[in-house]
Amino acid sequence: MPVVGSSAYNTAGQITAIIRSLLNDSAGNLFTDGLLMPYVNSAYRKVQRALAAAGQEIFLVDDVLLVVPAVGAVDPSLQVVLDDSTAPPNQLPTDLLAPLEIWERASNSTNDFARMTDVTATGGLPAIGQGSALGIWEWRADGLWFVGATQDTQIRLRYQKSFPDFSDGTSVVLIRNAQEAIAYSGAAMAALARGSPLAESWDRAAQDALEDLISTTVRRDQRVARRRMPFSARNHG
Repeated sequence: MPVVGSSAYNTAGQITAIIRSLLNDSAGNLFTDGLLMPYVNSAYRKVQRALAAAGQEIFLVDDVLLVVPAVGAVDPSLQVVLDDSTAPPNQLPTDLLAPLEIWERASNSTNDFARMTDVTATGGLPAIGQGSALGIWEWRADGLWFVGATQDTQIRLRYQKSFPDFSDGTSVVLIRNAQEAIAYSGAAMAALARGSPLAESWDRAAQDALEDLISTTVRRDQRVARRRMPFSARNHG
């Protein structure tokens, strides 16, 4: 967890305190931090997805350098993968949600990086013999797949990240001014789980707070239109 000194960041405990107040349990007799944390984490992920979809740059990571090892022989049946099980230092970043762009150059060189082609949505990797460069890549089964090259290749990775779930009340909320959007959504889920009529009201408040958050944090040309769905139709996972 990064060390954050700015008071602009809240903690998960401040979020759960708001939820208890909304649910008329300020003393925490029922809605303890432990009980609320799954709802808060679900709401936190929901806010992240909405902001990332709207183009919020806080989820972008660039210039991550990894090495794709050379294949042992030229063989169209071979493929090379970097994923969570790859040995460090070439393991995929643990916060990687989805790759966006990849560039390549010969490993241990000072050559310019050349942009690679993503073939994920166009049929995947072809069965071809390897050359001196990778050229193409595919995102499949939570791994970066390549046809491979006859030499070690350094790649530069740009990707979309996700923030880690909260572990307890001291965890830092890494999205500025998001406390209402997270708290209202968490309160709606906690209320719904107990059949409370307050669930619908807090869900509407959560949607309004999220839209306000997006409008104030995302660049004007990256805003996306939204249509509110019925509460019962939404996925809160």
